[in-house]
Amino acid sequence: MFDAALGSAGLVLAFLFGLIGTLASFYGAYRRNDRLMSGSRTLLLIGFFGTIVSTIAMEQALITHDFSLAYVVANNSKETPLLFSITGMWSALQGSLLLWAIVQGLYIALLTFAMRHETDRRTGSVALGILGVIFTYFSGVLLFAASPFLTTVGAIPADGRGPNPLLQDYPLVAIHPPMLYMGFVGMSVPFALLSAALITGRLNNDWILRVRNWSLITWVFLTIGIVLGAWWSYQVLGWGGYWAWDPVENSALLPWLCGLAFIHSVLIDRRRKRMGIASYALVAAAFALTILGTYFTRSGVLQSVHAFSDSSLGTVLILFFVVIVVFEIGLSIFAADRLMGQPRFPLLSRPGSLLINNAIFGLLTLIILAGTVYPLFAHYFQHQTVDVGAPFFNAFVIPLCLALLAVMAIGPWLNWRKTPPELVGQRLFLPGVAAVVVLAISAFAGVTALATLGAYALATFVIVSSVVIIYGNLSRASGRRISAIVSRSSAGMLSHIGLAIIAIGMASATTFGHQGSVKMVPGQTVHVYGQTLTYEGVETVVTPAKTSFEANVIVNGGKTYHPAITQFGTYASAVGTPAVNVGLTRDVYLTIDAAPTTDKGAITLGIVVQPLIFWLWAGAGVMVLGGLLSVVGIREQNRRRQEATSSADDHPVGVTV
Repeated sequence: MFDAALGSAGLVLAFLFGLIGTLASFYGAYRRNDRLMSGSRTLLLIGFFGTIVSTIAMEQALITHDFSLAYVVANNSKETPLLFSITGMWSALQGSLLLWAIVQGLYIALLTFAMRHETDRRTGSVALGILGVIFTYFSGVLLFAASPFLTTVGAIPADGRGPNPLLQDYPLVAIHPPMLYMGFVGMSVPFALLSAALITGRLNNDWILRVRNWSLITWVFLTIGIVLGAWWSYQVLGWGGYWAWDPVENSALLPWLCGLAFIHSVLIDRRRKRMGIASYALVAAAFALTILGTYFTRSGVLQSVHAFSDSSLGTVLILFFVVIVVFEIGLSIFAADRLMGQPRFPLLSRPGSLLINNAIFGLLTLIILAGTVYPLFAHYFQHQTVDVGAPFFNAFVIPLCLALLAVMAIGPWLNWRKTPPELVGQRLFLPGVAAVVVLAISAFAGVTALATLGAYALATFVIVSSVVIIYGNLSRASGRRISAIVSRSSAGMLSHIGLAIIAIGMASATTFGHQGSVKMVPGQTVHVYGQTLTYEGVETVVTPAKTSFEANVIVNGGKTYHPAITQFGTYASAVGTPAVNVGLTRDVYLTIDAAPTTDKGAITLGIVVQPLIFWLWAGAGVMVLGGLLSVVGIREQNRRRQEATSSADDHPVGVTV
């Protein structure tokens, strides 16, 4: 009962101080009252402290198995290991909303710290007020509609149900959701900063840079979260895949695409030293799509392995989404004179390639959004159950991604002004030759799928182009190699290389992968899809948290792997646990499709052979590394700007140094 009282008190603190602090932020900015603006930051930080108190109370209840809380009964048990007791906070609806609130509060604290020396206090106060609105909203939802601190009705049970089996079958549950939330929730920061600058009319080049930096940081978090989610799906769900175009997967991908498009769009804005209407639209869309994705995940309107289907928050969430969209449209109209229209650029120029790049991102976003929401419209307006699956998405996404690879290969070589065609040809000669060679080798090796041939050739084009550009940056560094490595150009090219490697891995696994099953008896060896499997028998492994029925299978005469069927706690249904033989050229993915019968202990093993799937994970790592180096580059960039400012102060105008 103490945990319930403490947690509820924290939610009250978060909501009340979040609300008062938000109002004080806006009113202080309106009145240009420095004392009120400073006080509003303190109030918002007290609200953040309230979410910390609630989080501590929830974790205390989970770790000590306090079954006086209904949430703990539903998502914990005495047998649940410590790690999964801790992660139980974000294993269900109410706890995941608490995670959202505390991450939102954390971003308020980080932005407050980052802007502590900001001279434009009024714009900063408006930005914090916008974040305060979001923080107060989610705190209010927790307090009034989805509290995780409701007490158990009736007698307190001796034990709980335990977490969902899929959420205690892999330790990645401790990392993936927090990383995803840091990116998902973080999209509110560039939105708040840019909206505040439009409201106050202080949209200068420094403010554009600040928005770009925060967008980059949150995009990196979201990238890490999405990659870890794909890895988790591959390692846990037992279907041998990593992306199923699931509505909740799409909900994370949509703001990721908009955020990436903005990072490219702002390159043009910084050069012109003025924000364009397209950039604000991308930032606004990225944030609005996070709220829409939250509606998909927590309303129960879409069926998904990731969704919370027992929620009644649909109306509350969709209304908040509508309010956000109306605000964004209204602000665009109000500040139309402060946003620059999109001028015309020559096709063979860097800005022209960036516009084509963002047009592709926009089409991808619209297509994925349409495929995700169409089942909702079919259900409500046509009273039909429609499943929009991989064939629909792949038919549009694959050609657009190939076009994107082509733009990624050519764009960085173009000048900011019109580039002569002959100069473009000279710069692209080496990458073009490499692409043609790979295309010829692939065709000679028997690759016939046009999309796969295109992916191999264009990915090679991107990789060689990017390597040449990075080498050039390092060659011109003249002793400042670190600055060259973390520069926007080199870090961006590294991310391009990562995306190209991902394209090779995905194309190979999709085109040349095999999936099937084989029935075996103990001691039998079979050859299937070029792999040798030896089945040694089964065993039952019992631990306090689970009971696993494991098969012992030797893969290609080497290590023994243990695909299993696992029963967790008191859950009636068991889950399959795959075993994966990982290799540089292919993965062998094993599952138990049918348990042994009286037929001489025969077992049916599912087998998936995924060529070059490791390249997908390696490419994702390279892409994330490029993003992280870009974030490090922000600090290097700030240091160089401070040095330039100090130099200007030391040498007044008119003195030649």
